[in-house]
Order: sequence, then C-alpha cells, then structure tokens
Amino acid sequence: MKSKIIVFPASQWQCDLIKYLKRKNYFVYSLDDDNNAVGHNFSNKRLNINSKEIKKIKSFIKRNKCKIISSCSDLGQKLVNKVNNKKNDIFNKFKQREIQKKLFLNTPFYFSYKNYNKKSFIACQKKVVSKPILGSGSNGLNYHKNFKKYKNKNLFYEQFIEGKEFNVDGFVFKNNIYFYAIMEKIKCSRFVSYIMKQNSLKNKIIKDIKLTLKMFILNSKYPDGPFHAEIIVQKKTDKIFIVESHPREAGFNLFYLTCKKITGLDLYRISVKAKLNEKLYLKNIKSKDIFNNYCTRMIPVEKSGIIKKIFLKKFNDKKEIKTYIKIFKKKDDVIENKNNDASRIGYIQSFTNNKKMNLEKYTYKILKKYLTIKYY
Repeated sequence: MKSKIIVFPASQWQCDLIKYLKRKNYFVYSLDDDNNAVGHNFSNKRLNINSKEIKKIKSFIKRNKCKIISSCSDLGQKLVNKVNNKKNDIFNKFKQREIQKKLFLNTPFYFSYKNYNKKSFIACQKKVVSKPILGSGSNGLNYHKNFKKYKNKNLFYEQFIEGKEFNVDGFVFKNNIYFYAIMEKIKCSRFVSYIMKQNSLKNKIIKDIKLTLKMFILNSKYPDGPFHAEIIVQKKTDKIFIVESHPREAGFNLFYLTCKKITGLDLYRISVKAKLNEKLYLKNIKSKDIFNNYCTRMIPVEKSGIIKKIFLKKFNDKKEIKTYIKIFKKKDDVIENKNNDASRIGYIQSFTNNKKMNLEKYTYKILKKYLTIKYY
C-alpha cells in the first residue's frame, strides 16, 4: 500500500516536490485554498479542506494514516507545525532578535510597537525599517528617514543596517550545520533582490557568517532539514547581522534549483527523509562542490499589464558554462509590479568552474538579447 502525504501549499513552487513524491510511489494529496493552484494538476487527489480548519486536517491525517509536509514556504511550514502541535515562534522575527541579543550576536536596535517613539528613532540614527513580526520575504517592509509609527501592533521597528546582503542556504543534521551556498544579493530596489551570485568574501568573513548562523540555528533548535538565512555584512565594520532565518528552503524553489546544481546532491531525497523523520546518512548531506562560480538572475516585472507574448529565443552556451532558464508566466497572465519578491517572472541561472567568468554580465546579455515580452 502506498504511503500517503499531504503537500501544502500547492503553488508552482511545490510542483516539483509533488512530482518527486509521486515518482517515489507516494500517494500525494494537494492542499491549497486556491481552487486554481497549479499543484492540484499534479497530485493524485486534491484535499477539499480549508487550510484554517486545523482540526479537520488532523482528523483526516489520523483516519488516513498520512503525513503533511511543505517546501519553500513560511505559510506552509507554519501550517505543518500547527498540525503537529508545534509552536511557530521560530518564524517570529522579533523573537529572533531576542535570541540574537541573548547570544551577544551583532543585533540592530529594535523596538516593539509599544516601545517605539521619537527617541528610539533618533537612537537608530534616523534610519529605520518597519516590518511585520510574522512577515515573509519583502512583504510589508518599509524604510523610514522620518519618524513614523503605524497603528499596527503586528509591526516592529529596527535600525537600518547599511551593507551588502547575502543569502545563506544549507542543511541541519544531528546538531551539525552544512553550508551549501553563501550568495551575494544585488537589488533592484531597497528590499527586492534580482541577482544572487557566488560571493567574493574574505575567508575570515565567511567563517564569521558560519559561526554566527551556527550559534543562532542551534540555539533556536531548528529541526533536521533545509534552512535559509539572510544576512548583512555591515559597511566599514564587516560585522555580521542576521536579517532573518527560517527552517525551510529558499523561496521560488531556488534551494532545489540552485543549490542542487552547486552541491551535486539529491536535495529532494534528503529533505523529504528529514521531513518524514526517516534515516539519513552523512554521505548524502555533505556537498560535492560541483560548481564554484554561479549566478541566478531573477527576471523582474518592469511594468504591470497583461502578457500578449513571452518567450526566450534559443541560444548556445559558452563551452565552460551551463545555463538553465525558467519563465513563470505565460500569455494572458496578469502581472503587477508590486516592488516585492513576487514581482518576478522567471530566472536565468548560469554555472561554471571558471572563476574569471563574469556570470552577472553573461546572464544580463541573455536577458536583453534573447527574452521577448509584449503586452496587450
């Protein structure tokens, strides 16, 4: 009899997970409040329960002897935790700051809704970011050069730290941290990144990043499985500040798309085994370091409208480079430039072992020369 698994949510970022589970002979239920969620098209059966009805989900799991997992989604992991009677404090950004402070890690000045005032603003050198306590990605972030306090108790305020930002992805296993990639982020606005590439950091800074995250992740008691963190290396001081960190994969499925190629590992296999508490071996978790130079260029939404035509012309890679491209949108899709992480229509990823190759320029050339987007 096939083992049964519920996957939540069922957006396009979970489709590859659903396909993987079916190939491994699992019976997959897709759970999503969106009737048109594309994952429903790939699962064995759609589960017709609202995601807010936790008791019904628990009852279904008990009756059908199945498990529930998620990938690449704060929303999904929070639901999985609720179903498994686990707290979601691990996603609370304000509590993350409290842990950092307790560990004597570099921490920006931060204030709850109740404690934030003009004096706090001045203490932050009049550069403040307001953000949701339980927000995801760049949603709800605002930068303030003038004092402003919203009538929203679900926000907190913190000092803006100037510096370069990096994504850090890896895997937690038996209280050990395995780092797969430290990617430099380049932004098209203050909060939205569109390029993630191999870093050029000094070894000392890389060691500081790894030590900082190891202390934070182990103290936060992350479960075995993927983790994704965002950090800032402060300008002038090179101090390491954690922006946020979560026990789940990077968004847009980039953990399985980018890190898989960098590491040469079967990341779906080890992630699913971790999520299902199945036996794992160290040899399957350590990176094989297949590529040492890479760049992921997200294709930004430059204007709102309805797509009339979108396609990428065929091209030949240079001999030393491997490029992978995916377009998320299609004809007649309505797109909006919201100035957040959702304002992306695809990606171009290039990998090589030639450290002299400038893949940022290489992917830009592909974008400008071969991509066509037309609107009605």
